[in-house]
Amino acid sequence: MFPQTILATVAALLVATHVLSSPTPLTDTSASKRTGPTFTGKATYYFQSGVAGACGQVNPDTALIGAMNAAQYPGTCGESVVVTNTQNGKFVTIRIEDLCPGCAANSLDLSVAGFGAIGVEADGVLPIVWHTV
Repeated sequence: MFPQTILATVAALLVATHVLSSPTPLTDTSASKRTGPTFTGKATYYFQSGVAGACGQVNPDTALIGAMNAAQYPGTCGESVVVTNTQNGKFVTIRIEDLCPGCAANSLDLSVAGFGAIGVEADGVLPIVWHTV
């Protein structure tokens, strides 16, 4: 009986050691993939309406895309950007496919689908932070 108790104790210790030494999975909020600085600005929305954006692609209004402000636009076509609504904490990853000449520096114009993922169209303008990934 004594050897079985020792064997059970050793087995329990091995299992506990394995569980405690296993890495804890991280929740992916895309912050760990950040490749650029964080910007604070405003988000508005637009409809693609079957017209090619400044990056040359035609996308449906359901696509998670956006338009970069003119000051930061050069070289951003195809970049992935995580956009977070600072009022409710909701975030979405969009791809830059257009230019927003009317947007202020640090601001983005999102597809209606991208905007809808973090806010309500009726709001029209949302306070955001964003970064490339």
